[in-house]
Amino acid sequence: MIVHQIFAEIYEETVQNIMVCDNYELANYISRCTYGDKAIAVECTQYPCSIGDKYHDNRFWHINEDGEETVVAYVPTAEQEVQILKANNEEITIAVAEMLGGAAE
Repeated sequence: MIVHQIFAEIYEETVQNIMVCDNYELANYISRCTYGDKAIAVECTQYPCSIGDKYHDNRFWHINEDGEETVVAYVPTAEQEVQILKANNEEITIAVAEMLGGAAE
């Protein structure tokens, strides 16, 4: 369960600030009041973005020391990680059962 959401305030495709807010509408309103009518708020709770990173093509981009952009990877929630691990465990269990069943024949 998410109690608070984290939003990146974006202006001219650049993360200007990171803030905690109750909802998108309020975050977007604050962003526009702060940076102008072209500013937007983007929910980034699961993205480890930073001030100065870029936002375009509906993705966050980190600027490396050499000036190249790399995609900021999504970090799954604990619940999502449990589901991923369960799925992986099922695949491994089936593969091992097939190997053991095949070895006994």
